[in-house]
Amino acid sequence: MLVEYKQQVNYSMPHQCGLYPPPPYQYPQMRAIISLFQTPLEVKKKFLPPGFRPLRTSDVLFITEYLDTTIGPYNESLIMLTCKHEYKMGLFVLNIYVTTDEALCAGREIWGYPKKIADIHLSSITDNKVKGNLTRKGIKFLEMEVEVSDEPPKLDPKATLEGLMPLYNLKCIPDVADNTKPALKQKTATYLKFNNFTTKMSAKINYVKTEYSKYDICHELFKHANTDLAAFYVQCDMTLPNGEVLE
Repeated sequence: MLVEYKQQVNYSMPHQCGLYPPPPYQYPQMRAIISLFQTPLEVKKKFLPPGFRPLRTSDVLFITEYLDTTIGPYNESLIMLTCKHEYKMGLFVLNIYVTTDEALCAGREIWGYPKKIADIHLSSITDNKVKGNLTRKGIKFLEMEVEVSDEPPKLDPKATLEGLMPLYNLKCIPDVADNTKPALKQKTATYLKFNNFTTKMSAKINYVKTEYSKYDICHELFKHANTDLAAFYVQCDMTLPNGEVLE
């Protein structure tokens, strides 16, 4: 294990043996398929909270495998919509899925990531193809396949990924006694950092498939989306730092 896991006291629950440590979190040699898609503007308006204005630019889908991180290995998928908060463009994290409780709780409680637990699989490269899929409550609600080549991606991964920052979230914590208002409601922004790209491969999207689930909104988001846009496959280091409170 390259990243040392440190037990915390009085930072996260349970206080005597915290589930996760404070940021920054390190993700050495994560691997991911990253694709751009475009959701109709009226759909984005429906799902973005007040204060975030939808843009007619490409949205982003990640399916990633983390073999080693500050909080242990896990897989993750992010679905993000391009928008503006005031005058700053970024990505609003609409849905995010993870495979471990450390990743779920740290993401929700620190940054406000809207995380849920799911089974997430990212295949190795086989016959120049990489497949990713998500299953939750017995429903395989999202599948993607890309065909990779040794040609460099048309979009530079580092410039593209960091140029799309920040990641916006709406951190909402219910009140223990009053169901009419949250105990905490914050708009947050976080700037991920990407370095040490050991693999950068161009990728052609073969398909993005979704299945209706009453537990998730991916199908409604993708059923009228243009998914035949750019994609790439990478292996690199990622750093997740502290975020900032916007309001």
